[in-house]
Amino acid sequence: MKHSASSSLLMRDLSTPGPTVGPSDKGERIFELFRDDPELMLVAVVDEAGAPIGLVERQAFFAKVSGQFGHALFAGRPVALLMDDRPVIVDAAVSSTDFTSMTITAQSSDVLRGYIVVAGGRYLGTGTALDLINASHSNAVASAANLHETAEELRKANRKILRDKLFMDTIVENIPSALVVRSVRDDRLVLINRAAELMTGRERSELVEHTADDAFSETEIGHALVHPEGARREGVSESLLRNRAGDMRAVATRYVTIADERGDARWELCVADDVTERRQARQQVERLAHYDPLTGLANRALFGARLDGVCVAGHEAILLCIDLDYFKTVNDLYGHAAGDALLRLVADRLRACSRPDDLIARLGGDEFAIIWPNVPEKEELAHRAGEIVETISRPYVIDGQHVAIGASIGSASYPADAGSSDLLRQHADIALYKAKALGRNCFHSFDAGLSYEMRNKARLGDELRAAIGSSQICTMPDNQIAACEALVRWNHPVRGMIPPDQFIGLAEENGLIHELGEWVLRAACREAVCWPPHVKVAVNVSPVQFRNSRFMAIVQSALMEAGLVPHRLEVEITENIFVQNSAVNRDILRQLADMGCSVVLDDFGTGYSALSYLRLFSFQKIKIDRSFVKELPEKSASGIIQAIVSLAQSMDIPTTAEGVETQEQWARLHAMGCSEAQGFLLGRPEPVAAIRERLGVRDVVMS
Repeated sequence: MKHSASSSLLMRDLSTPGPTVGPSDKGERIFELFRDDPELMLVAVVDEAGAPIGLVERQAFFAKVSGQFGHALFAGRPVALLMDDRPVIVDAAVSSTDFTSMTITAQSSDVLRGYIVVAGGRYLGTGTALDLINASHSNAVASAANLHETAEELRKANRKILRDKLFMDTIVENIPSALVVRSVRDDRLVLINRAAELMTGRERSELVEHTADDAFSETEIGHALVHPEGARREGVSESLLRNRAGDMRAVATRYVTIADERGDARWELCVADDVTERRQARQQVERLAHYDPLTGLANRALFGARLDGVCVAGHEAILLCIDLDYFKTVNDLYGHAAGDALLRLVADRLRACSRPDDLIARLGGDEFAIIWPNVPEKEELAHRAGEIVETISRPYVIDGQHVAIGASIGSASYPADAGSSDLLRQHADIALYKAKALGRNCFHSFDAGLSYEMRNKARLGDELRAAIGSSQICTMPDNQIAACEALVRWNHPVRGMIPPDQFIGLAEENGLIHELGEWVLRAACREAVCWPPHVKVAVNVSPVQFRNSRFMAIVQSALMEAGLVPHRLEVEITENIFVQNSAVNRDILRQLADMGCSVVLDDFGTGYSALSYLRLFSFQKIKIDRSFVKELPEKSASGIIQAIVSLAQSMDIPTTAEGVETQEQWARLHAMGCSEAQGFLLGRPEPVAAIRERLGVRDVVMS
């Protein structure tokens, strides 16, 4: 469709029809669309009536589902969980100029993810920020063409204009562009309009009938208009010129030569527009497309382009992936404004310890990355990465509060560790995960062993997922007179019996701990209801399970379905519960206690062991960690156990000693006043059938 020079493109002209999906479609459908069409950037999500309700952007989608784990995790999920549910939606009849102005001032970051064009409320197509930039350029060219047409009209009406000065003034004075007309024969200025007066800061009475050199000094903007460089005489050109106030302005100029009746050059017409604001708006859009607005660092798009650029034959590069440790705690304690301030300070420190050729990017949230175009020796790599960890880990002061975080860094080298940019990012991420697994706040570089380790963990994760569904995991309660603790073992079909320390952490990483924990809780409650009424069942609960908003509902459902009274259920937690999201977790513990369940503090004496935890919540039991019992009868271990027992007795809290294996240990613990004991001396872990026999339970039929 053609448009006149004075018209503005409508948003329907900037929309590109494309495939759509429904909110209930699976994520695999999105993956197929992007895979089948490499040029496809945006997929709209529409309801049954064809009205758009969300948008999926290519880079954001692949960032979320990147790698084997992401694809497996999101492929079966509905699109509604993957889409941007607050897309920018614009009517097809809106002009592109109005929409660009509106989004730059109000929705600049949103429009970078793309926009949806609708007609009558129904999906018409999608567009990107690049479409807006191109439209802005087209409007500028159209404006220049319009001015050229005006100049042509002036040439044709030259004789009439000379006879009728009033008509001349009416036209010239109302043209918004600055017009300066110079006589080619004697170099005198013959016409200056009002817009030119404003641009040059000079009255026309000072300029008309003067030569260009007499009218303007070489430093004035007017001198540049009437003495353009040769290259600027052709077509429309933009230049940075200084006005009389000393401010630099972007000026677009076009020159037209007007001939006399004999066809000889008679006048030179300069049409000039101050396009400073337009240029700044264009630069702002371009900057927002490539830089993070919060920190000023490169964003994911620029980072990806630069990484692809260095991962080519004949080049070397190092990629560092950085995660901030405990950043979420800062957000929870001090608010998101403090978190944003912290991210800006971290960005400043990363700049300070980087070199001019390094590219620093914020990939999102508390994730950063650095590309080193030069590969150092291993010792220098470890040294420089260690300096980054140390720099980021130094305390910050935000609004008068001292804030401390850490940083985990993983690195991979091109082409030594990976032959492509995608594989380089994957391997740097693997090294980052290893740094976190080693205790956080440290650096680790990629090696081939890490790749095998991650593949092995992924394989175990898949097998664990299948085991939960096929009941290959069985509970083996530890026989006690007062209570039995539900222990979990994975009877793997190939690897045999796998202890919990080899798969519980994996279940927490993969999100399977919620399903696994619910299965164990329900199985333990169903088993315990068959035991004598005085025997309780203890179930360990991971801190990760407390993040599940359905946790309390799951506990209530397990008790109700099994018919087990709440006071026979002991929920064992560790001190880590109070470190992460402590206020919410304390509320959950109070709800468990109000329900009638016993809340037991497990492994007391290890970890953080803050006595304030005993003040924050009234536990029904404290379990003394087996590491102290093992050291009996050493004096230091005896002193610690006696202190714990005495403290618990003063607060009327029973104690259970874990790991009792000898009669001597049992006797000493009994003498110290320990309430209960647990360990191999009293009974090894046994299957549920053996527990029933030990408790005298016969002919139990489990539903």
